[in-house]
Amino acid sequence: MLLSRQQLVAGPTHTLNGLSTHTPLPIGVNLIRKDSRSTAAKPRLHNVAPGAASSGDSSPLENKLAAQKWIDNWRSRQKLSPLNQRKLPSAAQPSEPSSGAKASQNELASYLQMWAGLGVMYVADVAIKIALDSAGIKFPGPLVGMACVVVALLAVGNQAAEKALAWFGPSLQWIAKWLPLFYVASLVTLPLNLSGIAGDQLGKIVIILSVGMVGTLLFTAQAAVSIRSIVKTENKEVGKASPASPLLPSHWIAWGAILVTSLAATLAAPSTLGAQMALPFNLAATILGFLLGSAMPKGVQAVLHPVVMCALVANAGAAVHGSIMNVSYETAQKVYYSKSAEAMGAGDLLMSFLGVVIISMGFRIYQQRETMKRHAPEILGATLLSSLFSFFSTALAAKALGLQADLARACVPRSVTVALALPISAQLDAPAAITAAVVLTQGMLGANFGPSLMSALGYKDTIARGLAAAATAGGLGTASLTSKEPEALPFCALSYSMVGVISTFLATIPAVRSALITIIQG
Repeated sequence: MLLSRQQLVAGPTHTLNGLSTHTPLPIGVNLIRKDSRSTAAKPRLHNVAPGAASSGDSSPLENKLAAQKWIDNWRSRQKLSPLNQRKLPSAAQPSEPSSGAKASQNELASYLQMWAGLGVMYVADVAIKIALDSAGIKFPGPLVGMACVVVALLAVGNQAAEKALAWFGPSLQWIAKWLPLFYVASLVTLPLNLSGIAGDQLGKIVIILSVGMVGTLLFTAQAAVSIRSIVKTENKEVGKASPASPLLPSHWIAWGAILVTSLAATLAAPSTLGAQMALPFNLAATILGFLLGSAMPKGVQAVLHPVVMCALVANAGAAVHGSIMNVSYETAQKVYYSKSAEAMGAGDLLMSFLGVVIISMGFRIYQQRETMKRHAPEILGATLLSSLFSFFSTALAAKALGLQADLARACVPRSVTVALALPISAQLDAPAAITAAVVLTQGMLGANFGPSLMSALGYKDTIARGLAAAATAGGLGTASLTSKEPEALPFCALSYSMVGVISTFLATIPAVRSALITIIQG
């Protein structure tokens, strides 16, 4: 039995005829007493050990250390465990850094690590694009990079892969936090792509995309659930992923200051400083639009998703800045997203990170590799059926509405990411600009209404939701869903890439191409 501190000072306790008595400790262990000469009644150490000097030169710290040592030695001789006392710092040892200093050091290290990880992925993205161009391969480099990440992590083994995941962790968290921003630039300039279409034809396209978005979304989700039921795959619930770090008031302050400063400079000298201030002003407007959308109540977000709110604010911001510079709306939109390395705008800057975003999805896929393996039949089956459904339902709807043939062919790859939809439209001899506009419009519809629609109709399964969102609305659908459900990102990433690859393959098959054209023109 362990002795209390009071029992230790008084000596061991003995029981005799039912009465408890204390055996005094040996001479020299009356350790602490109150000094009657001190008005503060401070404890003072006396006769720490037999033969030890009790000079008044000893410091309180040394006395406490000596007392603790004597107590531990005595308890050891009595075969008792040492007292669980707070460790006292040694006068000879330097004190540890404060917790605040340690937190600051860790935060700085994590920040540097984040940018180092982003830099590695950015360099890899550029290198892969150069390699594919040199080989004459027309395929999105980021999708190749994403696949390479998965293969590399599988090849090096679990231990090395976990170290890689830990090192890239801060970068992955940063990407998850700001993911929608990297897809929004094309939405900001969407009105330019739609401006050349006649009003009646534009109305028919909107009907096709609205009905098609709902149809493809629900068809894909149901296909995943049905295939799982047919093959009797054990459905283990996908664990909830850690949410991204919250958006802070400091984000509002910093980007608000940039917006105000760049606006003031433009107002002061629109002809000389306006062009230079366009990038910081538009970038700040885009980020503030995302912050505003994310701060809206959930009821508002169900109708106006933060991705769409971000695009609307950024579009308005570009128009305002352009009017101050005395340029047209169309010119202001081109300043925002010029698609030119020589005249980079805010949209170009954001889009330059899109390859990094897609490559980073490879890490998420690896983390869910066991789930992917278990659900392989429904993932493969749902994406294949979704691609076929999207192609032929679009062709049939365009024929039923009497949509102009070239516009109908441009709508066929509506569910494919723009990078792969453009080659498909070329296979179908369709105008590329219309295809880009169609894909972005469907993406916007899917991003805004897709998650709430699936919830309303009872599709709560993470795998089915992830597959359906990306198969229907590509990157924008992925950004929309995963901003609230980060655990769905691996399934979105697989669907996003597989629908693009499968659709591209289908478009190269003469029989499929001929059937689509016959439906549209027949």
